Amino acid sequence: MSSLLCLIARFSRPALHTLRQRAFSLTSQKRRIASDPISSDKSGAIQPIQLPSSASLFKKREYLVPLKVSFMPANDEKEVIPEFKGTNSGCINPLSEPNTRFKYCLDVNIQEEYVCTGIDRKILQDADFNVYDHNCITDPDIQTFLYKLHDVVFNGLQIVGTDETFTDTLVDDLLRIAKLNSYPFKIRNHPPCKLYIGEESYISSFPEFVVKNENFFIVSVEDKHLKNVKPGSDYGELQMAIEILACGDENKRHINLNKWTDQTIYAVRVISTFVTFYKTTISKKYWDELIDGFPKIHSVVIQRWPGENGIDTGLDLSEPNGRKAILTAFSKIRQSFVK
Repeated sequence: MSSLLCLIARFSRPALHTLRQRAFSLTSQKRRIASDPISSDKSGAIQPIQLPSSASLFKKREYLVPLKVSFMPANDEKEVIPEFKGTNSGCINPLSEPNTRFKYCLDVNIQEEYVCTGIDRKILQDADFNVYDHNCITDPDIQTFLYKLHDVVFNGLQIVGTDETFTDTLVDDLLRIAKLNSYPFKIRNHPPCKLYIGEESYISSFPEFVVKNENFFIVSVEDKHLKNVKPGSDYGELQMAIEILACGDENKRHINLNKWTDQTIYAVRVISTFVTFYKTTISKKYWDELIDGFPKIHSVVIQRWPGENGIDTGLDLSEPNGRKAILTAFSKIRQSFVK
């Protein structure tokens, strides 16, 4: 099963920490450009392309060509995950420097019980997994989280069935543990997002979850079963690219044209228990070009960490080190919006 957790967005101007959400009704009359034929002339110039009308249908790499969107592996975690240094209140240490006290001081104190050093994939995939066998875990919320993690790991082993609800509920818990459902943040289900290409055409997106910073989109989530994620769609990255653009487009539509700025957007993909983080900065000039249709000059590059793209190349939530790294990354991203 896969989740596409995406979109933590901020404008480059410090005063704009939040972005207003806007809902649209879906109509069939505004898809002309996004449905034009795809072709290239003899000079290689890109012509209007037959793009799907929904982000969930983006399953070919060629669909990103007219939008000038590409992915690039990050050389280092710091290229994607924001650094944060603050006070000593509620601090955790980076996984790479466990003896450095209070280097990263976050208002979310990740309890060691969530890391649970004695519980790994081998234990979680046991059909007879019982959280009561681990006496060190007494918090009911943590026990429930581990049971849900077991459900995802065990369900991924099954030959038949593609139940996505296991990942849905685990991702919901993960966002809450990272305090992304605590003010000024809140979770919302299935919000409509649209990427406009020109004045009339759009591509629609309905993520499973979004997290909003007061009135702004900051995180969106799309879930699929492990067996439904295919190499042809770059393991869901093609859909995620549209999710990123659509959420950014929703954000900018609530800002006057003369106040548009660059947007930095974070995204997260979850395939079963494997979590990958993304970051991109979309320039004001790119948004300006979309007003008239497909961009001709400016492009979007989305960085990925960990760098490799595969079905199991992300940080592993089923392993203690992976849980610590994932929760730390979420907390750093969250804190970057409230500092």
